[in-house]
Amino acid sequence: MSVNIKKLKFGFVNLTLDFLDEDDLKMAQKLAVDAKDYLEKELDVSIVESAPSINSRILSNTAWKLFKAENIDAVIIFNGTFSTGEVTAEIVRNLDLPYLIWGIEEFAIEKHNFTGSMVGVMPQGSIFVNFGKKFSFVYGNISKQSARDKVKIFVNAVRAIAYLKEATIGVIGMRPDGFEISDFDELAIKNKFGTTITKVSMYNFISTIKSLTDKDIEEDMVQQQKIFDISKEKLDESKGISKVYVALKKIVKEKNLQAYAPDCWPELREIEMTPVCPANGRMNAEGIMASCECDVDGSLTLMMEYAISRSTPWLADLVNYIEEKDALLFWHCGNAPYNLSDKKPKIENIFGGLSQISSTRAGIATVARLNSIAGKYTIHASLGEVIDSELYLKGSNSTIRMNGGNMGFIESLLFNGIPHHNGIVYGNIIPEIKEFANLMDIPIVIF
Repeated sequence: MSVNIKKLKFGFVNLTLDFLDEDDLKMAQKLAVDAKDYLEKELDVSIVESAPSINSRILSNTAWKLFKAENIDAVIIFNGTFSTGEVTAEIVRNLDLPYLIWGIEEFAIEKHNFTGSMVGVMPQGSIFVNFGKKFSFVYGNISKQSARDKVKIFVNAVRAIAYLKEATIGVIGMRPDGFEISDFDELAIKNKFGTTITKVSMYNFISTIKSLTDKDIEEDMVQQQKIFDISKEKLDESKGISKVYVALKKIVKEKNLQAYAPDCWPELREIEMTPVCPANGRMNAEGIMASCECDVDGSLTLMMEYAISRSTPWLADLVNYIEEKDALLFWHCGNAPYNLSDKKPKIENIFGGLSQISSTRAGIATVARLNSIAGKYTIHASLGEVIDSELYLKGSNSTIRMNGGNMGFIESLLFNGIPHHNGIVYGNIIPEIKEFANLMDIPIVIF
């Protein structure tokens, strides 16, 4: 599924003092090796290190230069024993990356020896704060489940940071009139996330559609009928769905896009029968994040959720409070990925054009949005349960009972300036989103 996400590369330093007992230094080295093994074998992270242990500013200098040359995605400062501040400061002041400070217990306590990992850790917080840089922290040997869980959360959050940093979002056409929430500050996005925005004119997109051959369309119609429930009466008209899907694939490949934000209506509903919603769902299922209505912040949200979870998210409107079910209805015009439903979505007419009709399956889900107000980003994230429910509206339906209360969730969105578009992904990724927000220095509201 995660075909568009690169393998992460972490810089690793094991800080020690060379005048400690030889047996204790060997144990510190073993614990560091165990930690690296977990990162490499369980979390699929490549490790870069300049030496098995670092105990001087000179060695730190060598380490950060190697890390910079290797273009690493994060740094782990593993405190095998006590170390002095300049060893850490030399690395931190030269690399602006996500950091994990790792402290371990006094493993030589039975011998009444001082190894001092945590005594080395504590000044590191002061160093980071003085340098104005963010970090995460984990305590304990990797044999402890709490440490394994925390490291995994860090890795997942860094994956999202690295993914956004190198990604390109294509804005296809222009936002619908009145959708001010879809406007975006391109330089603010570049500055904060590193993400590139590229423009694709509607003329270019329509020209790509018109350039397709009958063979292109017929080949995709075979695939489309495997994915969707299409009646014989709708087969000819549904070629428009294949047209826009195949054209999107060409644009994505040509522009090397990891996500796109399309001008999905009203133009595409009226031009050559090319409804884009089902194609958006297909692209999301394939790992290319598609938002709606040129909502670039929506694209960023989907990319964050996708990179963290390595599963399929989708963008939905909050449309109704269903009192009898004590749940909220999230809906959109038919863009939910087909792999989120237990049965084939049906293709029917919605708003004057063909789209899909489906309900998403039951399960735990995270509802979130990366949202900009006056160029400043915040994150709003909540956990809920998607419940089995009938189809309420033509299009994509997801009925979710929010853990913190449904009306309270609505009010939290309103009072925090979060619009109707939210990214929904199965699973509880709230810890990773909190970690992402911490490392990116973005204010977060967890409801």
